[in-house]
Amino acid sequence: MNLTIEKKEELMRLVMQEVDEAIKEGNSPFGAILIDKNGNIIEKAHNTVKSMMNPILHAEINLISKACKKLHTMDLSDYCIMSNAWSCSMCMSACIKAKIQNYIYGAPSEETMNPNVTIFDIKDKSKTELNIEIGILENECRLQIDNARKKI
Repeated sequence: MNLTIEKKEELMRLVMQEVDEAIKEGNSPFGAILIDKNGNIIEKAHNTVKSMMNPILHAEINLISKACKKLHTMDLSDYCIMSNAWSCSMCMSACIKAKIQNYIYGAPSEETMNPNVTIFDIKDKSKTELNIEIGILENECRLQIDNARKKI
């Protein structure tokens, strides 16, 4: 993805708005968007685990589901996922199953993640080449997550 840092930060702020929606609904503070190579938003989603009483409805899972339905395909290889925090192992695996190869993240995953398998652990095991960029508005994303966790 040849997006400028300014464009990436603009898009990450939109992810953070999606995170605010998750928080308002009583869910964990995570959100994601799917963009094309020019940075156009294809779809957006947030965590709905608590509001939908379903432990697998993380932001990325919701995003993949919505995007595949909207685009009438299960091949999202032409797109990039952006999230305010590194994906958990379930979500990263789902992204790979959807053929997503490009990732842009804000904050690192939480130490309490279980299983504590990082995006880089999965990248090392993936048969597909994954392009991962981290640290976009990292401090702002981390602060949003931390502030939401204090209220939960």
